[in-house]
Amino acid sequence: MKKVTSRFPLFVSGMLVLGLVTINSCDNNDDPPLPPIGGYNTSDEVAAANNVAKWSFDGSLTESKANLTGTSTNTAFVAGKKGQAFEGSTSQARYAIYEPSPGIQNATSLSVAFWMKAPQTTTNPDPDPVQGKGVQGIFSLNNPADFWGGINLFVEQNNNAAGVPNPDTLRVKLFWQNKRAGVVWQGQDPIFSVPAAVDQWVHITFTYDAGSSVVTVYKNGAKGGSKSLSGPYGPFDGSNTLYANDPGGVANPNSAALHGALQFPTATKMVIGSNQFSTNPTLGSAGAQSWATTFRGLLDEFRIYNKALSSSEVESLYQLESAGR
Repeated sequence: MKKVTSRFPLFVSGMLVLGLVTINSCDNNDDPPLPPIGGYNTSDEVAAANNVAKWSFDGSLTESKANLTGTSTNTAFVAGKKGQAFEGSTSQARYAIYEPSPGIQNATSLSVAFWMKAPQTTTNPDPDPVQGKGVQGIFSLNNPADFWGGINLFVEQNNNAAGVPNPDTLRVKLFWQNKRAGVVWQGQDPIFSVPAAVDQWVHITFTYDAGSSVVTVYKNGAKGGSKSLSGPYGPFDGSNTLYANDPGGVANPNSAALHGALQFPTATKMVIGSNQFSTNPTLGSAGAQSWATTFRGLLDEFRIYNKALSSSEVESLYQLESAGR
């Protein structure tokens, strides 16, 4: 339970002493309960029945929903947004590999929510790649028979109009493969250009609803701004409708079917802190890629849901975790 530190005067032996008093709300039954946020007392209550994976990184790599322990490579922890956080590196690969989670593997709708603090990335030099540059993997549900995994979450270089890395904005991409019959455009890759995010703790959420085929992005509980979400047609206001084939334009003149329910390829592993081709040994068919690397920043409170969180749920999750709840 988060400790709340308050500053107020203490009277000791007739003398006024200014001090810090630490109150642990778990240990004192006389403390009044904290008011709910969005109807929830803790972040774990938000869409609890649909939260299929959670990493808190509080000195542990255990995924708490399926109780998966994982195999670590050089992983480390540091003070995070809420408790401790996963600490990436610029000098060594750090990641953890798990058995695939059935809750993620079988999801037909999806939300991925997490805290991130990361520097801007630049292109990885070739043929001598540098750890922590290029495409930095955050999470992957692998696909052993393909180049990309079934789910791929990563940051990549974000240049401004002059071709120089933007000093302010991070570029975060969620790429997936939908193997459901009838889907021609199986690979979808919503990209969130997150402003005011470099070297700052930011809460990022991607949601995808199978019924509407709408993907939406959020920063710090609020829907992403104009043109923040990439796709074949635009402009976008933080949401975009995905199709199973080329719609031919914003109004879908080709009458393409919606992208619909997700069906990920059968995974053999999943990894946090890396792409599927940045592990050793690699987890896909393509082998190592010189332009890709493991994550170099910080991650905290990483959650996956098998539904599209509503805007109010995303905001509540952000507010509760910001408050240490």
